[in-house]
Amino acid sequence: MDERLIPALVVLAMIAIAFTFMALGWRNRRRRQKHLDVVPVPPAEIGAELGRERVLYVATTLAEQPLERVVVEGLAFRAKGEVRIARNGVVLDLRGSQPAFIPTADIRGVGLASWTIDHGVEDGGLVFVRWELGGTAVDTYLRSERSQELLDALTELSPAAAAAAKAEGSAPTTTTPDGEAPE
Repeated sequence: MDERLIPALVVLAMIAIAFTFMALGWRNRRRRQKHLDVVPVPPAEIGAELGRERVLYVATTLAEQPLERVVVEGLAFRAKGEVRIARNGVVLDLRGSQPAFIPTADIRGVGLASWTIDHGVEDGGLVFVRWELGGTAVDTYLRSERSQELLDALTELSPAAAAAAKAEGSAPTTTTPDGEAPE
C-alpha cells in the first residue's frame, strides 16, 4: 500500500465529517427558526417609489444578535441585488431568489453598522433595517456605495424608525422618534 494513501484517506474522512456537521448545523438552525415563517412577497401595489439602489445583501440576523443568521428562504445567503423603497415598504430583489418584502408597518428601526456575521467594513458602511418577521425582530444588513442616501430614503419611509448617525461599538444602534435609545 502506498504510504501517501493512508494520510489522504484520513484527510478525506475529516473533510467529510466537517461537511456533515455543517449540514446538520444548518438543518438544526432551520428547525429553530421555523417560527419565522416565510418572507412576505411584494404586493401588486407598493406605492410611490422613494428610492432604488443596487446593493450587496449581506445577511439577516436576529435583532441585536449580529452573529445569529436567519436562514429562511430568500434571506439565507449573501447576494447582489437591488433594493426598492416605496411608500408601502421595502422590496429586496436579490439574485437567485424571489423578491422579499418588508412592509412599512413592520419596520422598527434603521441605522448604520460596521459589521455582521462574516462581513466587516468601515464605520457606517452597512445599512441595517430592523423589522418584524414572524413576530421576531430581525436586522437585515445591506452594503451600498451610497449608504447615507439609502439610510435617508429608509428614514423618510418610516420616520418612526429614525436612523442613528453611526453604529456605536459592534452592534447596530437605533433611536426612537423622540431621539432616545429603545429599551
